[in-house]
Amino acid sequence: MTKSLWQTYEDRLTLLKQLVNHQSITNTEGELSFPDFLKQLLLQLSYFEKNKSHIILETTEDGKEAVIAFYKAPTSSSTIVLISHFDTVGVDDYGSLSEDAFDPDALKRHFTQNSSYLSADAKEDLQDDTYLFGRGVMDMKAGLMLHLSLLELASKEAWNINLILVSVPDEEVNSTGMRKAVETIATLKKDYQLDIKLHLNSEPTFQQASADEQHYIYTGSIGKVMPGVLCYGQETHVGNPLDGLSANFMMSYINKAIEYNHLFNETFENETTPLPVSLMMRDIKQTYDVQTPFRTMGLYNMFLFKQKPADLYRQFIDVVIRAIEHCENDWLSILESEDIEFETKINVLTFEQLKEYAIKQHGEQFINNEIQQVIKSTRQLFMQSINVTDRLMQICRNITPAVVTYFATPYYPAVNVSYNDQIEETIELVTEALYEQFQRKSIRVHYFNGISDSSYLNFAGDMSQMITYEKNAPNFNETYIIPFEAIKEISAPTLLCGPIGKDAHKVSERLHKQSAFEELPFVLEKLVKSYI
Repeated sequence: MTKSLWQTYEDRLTLLKQLVNHQSITNTEGELSFPDFLKQLLLQLSYFEKNKSHIILETTEDGKEAVIAFYKAPTSSSTIVLISHFDTVGVDDYGSLSEDAFDPDALKRHFTQNSSYLSADAKEDLQDDTYLFGRGVMDMKAGLMLHLSLLELASKEAWNINLILVSVPDEEVNSTGMRKAVETIATLKKDYQLDIKLHLNSEPTFQQASADEQHYIYTGSIGKVMPGVLCYGQETHVGNPLDGLSANFMMSYINKAIEYNHLFNETFENETTPLPVSLMMRDIKQTYDVQTPFRTMGLYNMFLFKQKPADLYRQFIDVVIRAIEHCENDWLSILESEDIEFETKINVLTFEQLKEYAIKQHGEQFINNEIQQVIKSTRQLFMQSINVTDRLMQICRNITPAVVTYFATPYYPAVNVSYNDQIEETIELVTEALYEQFQRKSIRVHYFNGISDSSYLNFAGDMSQMITYEKNAPNFNETYIIPFEAIKEISAPTLLCGPIGKDAHKVSERLHKQSAFEELPFVLEKLVKSYI
């Protein structure tokens, strides 16, 4: 029998460092080259060396590649899909240490010599040597490491359960990798008559407090939607400011009304969605001059549990309307104080309403051609909604001043399988195994709040829920597609069970070493075998 590669603490640590050393920041060359690197690692396993066709590199809509590796069970149709992503966020936050952000050993030396980058809690973790620091060690190459180790053991011991390892690019931005991979999973299911029992995502835990070292297991993943606004005012020279209406002035009222507004909180049992925040807010002026800004956009991050996009959008519109009424009243008071008349109302409308108005004024073919031209000339998906809305407002300037609401992509549906009988048994197994073997307490959380690709693995609703989103996201089903039919085909309970980590997307991103290299391998082996 061939020697094991990734079955000891030390070997798993070495593997993780290899994965991390190969930097794969989203939208960089490293992300493009990582799939072939991962394929070569898989080919070190005798099963895949003999079954090379079971490693699939699937090209995404933006030219990246998702990696799918299929271990076929001797006789069983029962299947578990192992989910991870290999892209990471950038390293600008590391400053002068950015070149070593992907080298945990070098980073440890730097932090030991100068720990000014770290919080008190992170300094303690560094000194105790309980954590491994570095970009991607936590989010989420540790999960990929665990799945590779699991896949090796299953193939060597010929476990009678099918495993599909899915590791994708672009989770941190648009999830192009997972949205493509679900189609491949659906094909494998059909071709091999697979019975998918579980989608197992090993994203790291999100600790609830700085000193928290409990383990968390998640029976759902939070939903995310991104409504936006375009304020279209009336331009003027700064020397005559009251002859126009600043879009920035309008936007300031909207932003104040939306950011950190508890009205958008949603609660499920003892869990509450994070408050909404602005992801982007700026005027659309390309150069400096003394013309007042008359086009300003804003995008907002909104989280969902059970609420549907249409319900949240109605709530969002109501808040925008009230904010603009406040803005309008203040603006009228300013004009009255200067003895200036202002009879025009600030219109508030949805993208759907704007498009309908534009078509009535200019014809459907002309407007659809304009939309297509803007979409084709805009590379970034989230900007397509903004630029299309802006273009239609330029065509329909007679309705200004106005505010238009819309959706920008991406969209992550919320998933939750809490109280599914099989999942409850799995949680009990994980909880008992961790405590009995390692005295580690594990707690169930209903929604993973870090946003994850698990959103595309279980569709429990119906497509009527998407009508409002579709009509107000200009690029939906054009350049941005969610393959709902494939998702329906592969829908199965989802579970997020990964190692303990802290400070995702921060300089102090780190991974609990015992959790990652000793505890989770033991637990995941028991978990998978429980489905045989």
